[in-house]
Amino acid sequence: MEPTPVPPRSMLVIVMGFVSWSAAFVGLYAINAIGCAFAWPAALQRWVMIGLTLIASGSMVVVAWWSIGHWRRAVKAARPAPSLARIGAIASVAALAATIFVFAPSLFVSMCL
Repeated sequence: MEPTPVPPRSMLVIVMGFVSWSAAFVGLYAINAIGCAFAWPAALQRWVMIGLTLIASGSMVVVAWWSIGHWRRAVKAARPAPSLARIGAIASVAALAATIFVFAPSLFVSMCL
C-alpha cells in the first residue's frame, strides 16, 4: 500500500477555527481587563465588548462557511484525504458554537467585578 500525499496546508483547515477562537478569546478578555484597569465608562466598555463579540462571531461564521465549502469541493474533486476537510468543517462549526457559548455572557454580565 502506497501512502497518499497530503499537502501540509490541508492540516491548517483542522486547526483554523479554534486558532481564530483562541485569538478572539484572548483579545476580548484583554480589552475587558484594560477597560477595567483604566476605568472606562461602563457604556463605552459594554459597546466595545459587544462590537468585539460581533466581529468575532462574524469571523467564525466566515471560517465555518469556508470550511464547509472546502469540504464539499474536496469530496467532489476527489482530492487526497477528503476526511481531513470533513474534520476541519466539523472543528470549525464546533469553534463557532464555542464562540457563541463563551462570548455571549459579555453581552449582559457586568464588566468589572
